[in-house]
Order: sequence, then structure tokens, then C-alpha cells
Amino acid sequence: MLKKAISADSHITEPPNCYVDNIEARYRDRAPKIHALPNVGDAFVIEGMPTPVPLGLLAAAGKDPKDITTSNVAFGDLWRSGWDPKFRVADQERDGVAAEIIYPTVGMLLCNHNDFDFKKACFEAYNRWLAGYCAAAPNRLYGMAQVSMRTPKDGVDELKRAHEMGFKGVMMPGDPGGEDYDSKVWEPVFATAEELNLPLSFHILTTDVLPVMPSFMRRVCSGYGPGWAVLQTPSV
Repeated sequence: MLKKAISADSHITEPPNCYVDNIEARYRDRAPKIHALPNVGDAFVIEGMPTPVPLGLLAAAGKDPKDITTSNVAFGDLWRSGWDPKFRVADQERDGVAAEIIYPTVGMLLCNHNDFDFKKACFEAYNRWLAGYCAAAPNRLYGMAQVSMRTPKDGVDELKRAHEMGFKGVMMPGDPGGEDYDSKVWEPVFATAEELNLPLSFHILTTDVLPVMPSFMRRVCSGYGPGWAVLQTPSV
């Protein structure tokens, strides 16, 4: 009997209302928004990041490489399952997938934003949206919450909040606020993750250095036992 697969690295497509509808009120005017740009199509425009994020390039799963383009792609042209969980489950059934670990798309790039207050507000908005998305199929859609790690105290609070919201893991930004992850100041964060049984994942594109797993991530995660941290690196 053919067994269904479990995807350990799936992504969503943040819809136009993802940040605007869910962000703290004082950031609403600054929230990432989709704009139709000439010769580009729909793209997320993010304050403080000079380059728009074209959706035609990011939402390219299942397409022939020759059909992937950043030119004049509208949000409505993308796979609806990227933001509609009912369509996601239907696609899972079609593709023989039992469950997926869900990561952000635009949110990966937001990890590189240099305004930690703004970034934290965006991540909190994304988590609110993602919780609703995954609630439609909680045994098949497992969202990875985004956390800012603005400070160690924030990190502890963010992990606790993610756990309270029902998330089974979190995606860490490659670059935390202040000292790097190998500093002892972050020990309460890792202790909290272990206490909550909340795996931490370091994903590519979440740091402004080369997209390979830095040595500090290997050092940080090596002492917490097999399976405790999900570490993702590109093929090199």
C-alpha cells in the first residue's frame, strides 16, 4: 500500500490582507502591501526594503521553470492553495501528501528588515493569519510561527505566545537583535524552547550573509539532542 508523504518544508503565499488586517493598529499604514507594478505585476512593497517582492517569482511551485516569470503576474493567477486552506487540502489529496510543515514566503525576506520593532509587528500579524489558515486542517497543516528575537526577553515571550497559539515550531531569524545566538544571553530562549518542546528552525534567506547554515547554528543546536531542532540548508 502506498503511504502518503509528509512535507517538511512547504510554504504559503501571503495574501493581500495578511499583514494589513492583522497588524497592530499603529503599524497599519506601514504594513507590507501588494501593489500592481508596471512590467512586474503584483508585488509586496515593504517599507524599509528598497526592492519589491514579485509574487510571480516566489509562488512558483509546480510550474515548469520556463513558465516562471516576474513579469505581469497577478495575485489571482497564483495557486489558490497558497492562501486558502480548503484548496490546500485538496492539493494534498491530489499529490498524495498527508501533512505539511508550513513556512512563510515574504516573511523569510522580512527577517532581514533592520527595524526590529516593525519586524516584530509584522511577524505577530503573520502568526495571527497563519493560525487561522492552519486551523482549517490542524492535523494536516502545521505552521511555523515567526519570531523576531529582538531581545532575549522578547524571544522567551514570543516562544510562549507561539505555544499558546498552538504552533508546533518556530522559524528563527538568522540574525537576532544584539549579540549572536552563541552568546549566553540567549540561553533562556533555548531553555524555553526545550521546556515547551517547541522545535526551532533556521531557514535559508533569513540572514543577510551567504545562505548557508552559519557555524553558530550548529553549535547552538548540537547540545539539544537529535530531532530537537530542524536545520535547513540549501544544496551546495
